[in-house]
Amino acid sequence: MIVIVPHRDLELKLINAQKKLIKEIFKGDNGITPYAIMPLWIPVDFKTVEQAKAEITKVTVLAPEYDDDEGCFFCPVKIECAGGDFLESKLDFVRGLPRSARNDEIGTFVPCNDVQSFRHCEERSDVAIQAYDETFPLSLKIFRLGECTSPKPGVYELSSTVWKKLTS
Repeated sequence: MIVIVPHRDLELKLINAQKKLIKEIFKGDNGITPYAIMPLWIPVDFKTVEQAKAEITKVTVLAPEYDDDEGCFFCPVKIECAGGDFLESKLDFVRGLPRSARNDEIGTFVPCNDVQSFRHCEERSDVAIQAYDETFPLSLKIFRLGECTSPKPGVYELSSTVWKKLTS
C-alpha cells in the first residue's frame, strides 16, 4: 500500500487538531474514551511510489467527519492528479472506546450528524462537539511517499520513501 506521510510541521498541526477534538469529546462526557489514531498516514491508490510522485499535484485534508459505521472521526482527503483526475482517500483521525469496554457504566452515546458540528446526543440533548477549527482545509505542500510494509500486526514500516514538494 502506498501512503502519503505529511511533513512534520503539518503533522504537528494535525496532532493539535486531534487534541482539540479529543478535548471537546471529553467535555461532552458522552460515555466514550477517545484516542488519537497514529500514524497519520493517507493511503493512496497507486501501484508504485514513483507513479504516485509523478501523478500527485495537490493534496488537501478536509475537516473531520464522523463515521457511524466505524465509530470514528476521519478527515476526507482530496488528491488532484496530473491530467485533472481527482482521487479521494481518508485520514483516520480519532477513535473512541465505549466506557463499557473499560468495565464502567454503559454510556448512552448516540452520534448523529449536523452540517456545522457533530452532535453526540444523550437522550437527544443538544450537546455539540465542534470538529471544525482553523486548521482545515489543510493543504499538504511537502510530504513523503512510501510503501507501507507490515510484517507484524500493529507494526508500520515504510520502504522506498521519497519526498515530494508541490509548487502550486
